[in-house]
Amino acid sequence: MTTIKNPDIQQLFEAVQAGYTMPITLEIADTVSGQLSHDQSQETLQPDGSLRVTISDATNVDYTLSHELMHMWLTSHDYPQLQYHLLTGDPAQDRQLYAVSSALYGAALHVPVVAWQQAHRLLTGQVIAQLEAGFAANVPAETPAGDQLLVFRVVSLLDLLVTLSGGSGAQQAGWAKTYPAAYPVAKRLYDGLMTKPLDSPFSLRRAAVNLFGAFSQWLAAAGYAPLPLGEFVTVPPVLSQRQLRLQLNQVFELKHSDYRDVDSKAQGYVALGADGQNAFTLPLTNPSAPFFQHLYTQSVQAVLTQYHLDYTVRE
Repeated sequence: MTTIKNPDIQQLFEAVQAGYTMPITLEIADTVSGQLSHDQSQETLQPDGSLRVTISDATNVDYTLSHELMHMWLTSHDYPQLQYHLLTGDPAQDRQLYAVSSALYGAALHVPVVAWQQAHRLLTGQVIAQLEAGFAANVPAETPAGDQLLVFRVVSLLDLLVTLSGGSGAQQAGWAKTYPAAYPVAKRLYDGLMTKPLDSPFSLRRAAVNLFGAFSQWLAAAGYAPLPLGEFVTVPPVLSQRQLRLQLNQVFELKHSDYRDVDSKAQGYVALGADGQNAFTLPLTNPSAPFFQHLYTQSVQAVLTQYHLDYTVRE
């Protein structure tokens, strides 16, 4: 396996390995583009049961590897990961929902990732220049004629703002000039995302759900077709011990969704929290009124256990 030279990243790797049951191996390609982007690493389960982390561009291995390992660390420490259990009936809309929600949630996840990298002095001037080069290569400047890339630019700029901690004054002026329509939107979303620390599964989930809401409000104000991020995208809940003991109807509202369950193709049942976000879906087929009466009186813990649903206990 590839040797990790940076001792801080080696320590992070060991912490990640401790949270995974399968061995983790590293593979680093020879490609050096001079640009950094967040699609230059991936995890692949191997036939022997090991998990391979592949760095496809070796422009800055320390940055890219630490980025990927931090994502893995967050997963192993019960930070909620997005799930998709519903279908709208329109494959194009499904793909749009997958892309937008994963981009927004990824930006939220990058807040603790970047915090770790900053604390370990990995965001050097060279890395910042390589990140900006990668961004410029992937996100075209706005043109007077206009195009259909505004949403793409907004979510891309949001992630860049997170990665560069908002950027310097000069960088902000440059983005405002190159992306005059997208940058102000991305900046508002970034400011909202960074209102409170994102240092726990609960705080990250709360911030991400608020980000979904702010993005949806902007879409509506800008005249775009709404994206039902709250109902369609499952963000597993982060619950206190007290909430787990409460009856289901004291914590969640079950909604008979207009969207269909991925597996059964029947109309899905979505559990919405007080924040309006899909916390889980239940695979129910033609349930009766007495069934619901019984279900609602069960404890949240009992329902989560019965249906093998993901959740995190709030500390």
